Amino acid sequence: MLDTRVFHVAQAMGAYAVDRLLRFRATQILCCSAVLIGFSANVMAGWVQGEATIALAGADLDDVRQTAIQNAVADAAFQSGGTIFAEEVMVNGLLLSSKAEIRSQGRIQRVEIMSETVKDDQLTVVVNVNITPLFDCENNGLAHRVLVTEFPLVAPEQAATGQLYLLGRHVSQRFTQQLNSLYNPGNVSQVGLALIKPESWLAESLSNEELVSKSTFLRSNYGQQFVIFGFVKDISLFEQVSQASSLFDSDEVALRRNFTIQVYVLDTYQSKIIFNDSYHSEADWTFSSHYTVDINNSLMWRSDYGRMMLNTIHAAVTDIHAALQCQTTYAQVLDITPEYIAIDLGKSSQLQKGDKFLLVKQRGLPELRQTKSVGLFRSEAITLEIDMVSDEVSLLRRTAGTDGIQVGDLVTPLRD
Repeated sequence: MLDTRVFHVAQAMGAYAVDRLLRFRATQILCCSAVLIGFSANVMAGWVQGEATIALAGADLDDVRQTAIQNAVADAAFQSGGTIFAEEVMVNGLLLSSKAEIRSQGRIQRVEIMSETVKDDQLTVVVNVNITPLFDCENNGLAHRVLVTEFPLVAPEQAATGQLYLLGRHVSQRFTQQLNSLYNPGNVSQVGLALIKPESWLAESLSNEELVSKSTFLRSNYGQQFVIFGFVKDISLFEQVSQASSLFDSDEVALRRNFTIQVYVLDTYQSKIIFNDSYHSEADWTFSSHYTVDINNSLMWRSDYGRMMLNTIHAAVTDIHAALQCQTTYAQVLDITPEYIAIDLGKSSQLQKGDKFLLVKQRGLPELRQTKSVGLFRSEAITLEIDMVSDEVSLLRRTAGTDGIQVGDLVTPLRD
């Protein structure tokens, strides 16, 4: 948070300094949660702008800022056709970047602070809020199992300044760390391989046959249903010039660095891309041109650029988590005996004796003049029940009609 004493010093320097400090604050993270109420069917989806102005009146800047953000988010919700009460927008005390979260009945949205200015002793905050209409989706209650692969650099020559050649590996590690805060750590793992080459800029360039092949490989070797992959598109440097406030001052030149990543999520059981987005941010690069940055050192991650990278990854993780909320998750058949069918989920996924599952068969479907696609089909007539359960494996008792079950088949919980 911006120290109140700093704000008072800036206040003594004049409105221009206050405005500069506030605009700097607009590059920090905001995390918040809210309950969206009264949304109707005609609520507009997408980014909506909201604005709020509050008098400072000698009050603490952080308190006024929090209230202004709350009111601006509420204003954006109103503009979108929904209703949200400002007091229900809870802003936490750690401001890390310009992105924010709103939790709305299981859906996670984000907020971007566009500007914060002080004029005539009033603080005005303008925000962009990503609002999606509420909808019902089926989630069978199984924990999502996620594999994070390495993010290669599209242009390794850009890593020369700072010697950031291993940055992609650390991006993967940060994805894993942040996902572990949302899921059971046992359900998130990382592997040091890149799923696609950097020159494959679009997942659409992967044919159905390639997706099926990669999905089969990943599912067989690592077991996770959802695989996060992508690449670091841009870490180039540039100079940003800020004009002087008077004729007696010189222009300010800041060295800044880009950070752009392309992120995909592959459902290995259905062999399809379920998430595809690009994220871009930039921040001051405060290290000297010949300095070798130790990416394992906290000095890097405490710098403006390091914090910006963490916040950008946080935004991607937030969106991935939201995208997975409505995805059906499956357990895979590991082994078959005359009495039991073993599946790769257990107590760690909150399964218990007596839980019932439906068999899901995976079928390859040839498409006209295209490569083969894969479809999942439920065998509604075959219901299996857990007889024994350990931490990571459960045994389903075999019943009549299960002779056709094979290792690699899938099961999904039977919904009430």
